[in-house]
Amino acid sequence: MLDVQNLCKSFDKNPFLTELTFQVTAGECLILIGKNGAGKTLLLNILATLVEPTSGTVSIDGVDAFANPKQVRPSIGYIPVAFEGYPELSVVDYLNFFAAAYKLEKRGRTDAIDAVLELMDIQHLRDVKIGILSTGERQRLLFAKTFLHEPQLWLLDEPLTPLDPSGQVEMIELFSELQAMGKTVIIATNRLEDVHRLGSTDVQDKNYIGILSDGQFAAFKTFRELQAENKETDTAETHASEWLSKLFAQDYHSE
Repeated sequence: MLDVQNLCKSFDKNPFLTELTFQVTAGECLILIGKNGAGKTLLLNILATLVEPTSGTVSIDGVDAFANPKQVRPSIGYIPVAFEGYPELSVVDYLNFFAAAYKLEKRGRTDAIDAVLELMDIQHLRDVKIGILSTGERQRLLFAKTFLHEPQLWLLDEPLTPLDPSGQVEMIELFSELQAMGKTVIIATNRLEDVHRLGSTDVQDKNYIGILSDGQFAAFKTFRELQAENKETDTAETHASEWLSKLFAQDYHSE
């Protein structure tokens, strides 16, 4: 579904991403982790066609994303780390705006909006202005908006951070459901505990961990492969991310 070949990005001749090559297919999840400035958000922005690479290619369902951006963008759902803009719009007006932008038929917009509001459990906020929503409520609204056009490729930047504990549990279940639906999911996070929670779902063979360091992948393997390599046997919650911490600190983290 997503095919990245020899991707490079430089600013003022300074390389930030270097020769990245990887594939993520339908029903698979890639979890990106790395220190601040490693290039996680930059990579998401490139995959979302918001930033053009210096060289290399990004293909979505066999289509060159930068040669044909209008063709691939309907397949992309991008949820950034922060919600910006539209403070005076109500939740329902915001969703109506994007439903029109996604060219949903007028006859079906109301039903589609009602469905995503219910899915994200924010029906009670439909007439509330965005400017007074909490951070977690805004995050749920971003997901509701993204569900409107049913994208194949989901790009998520720190999706769990704004949510309370119950919201995090619900969202992890939602990501597993997206994979079961055959969606391709790419998640960037700074939190090792999130990597473990996201990677150790029932489809560990389809959950990839990509550790970015100095603009390259220091590791790109399935969660199960990395776990096996580190001979982790203790699955108690208190030790859930211990092997990941050791892996990241000792083997792949560079200062």
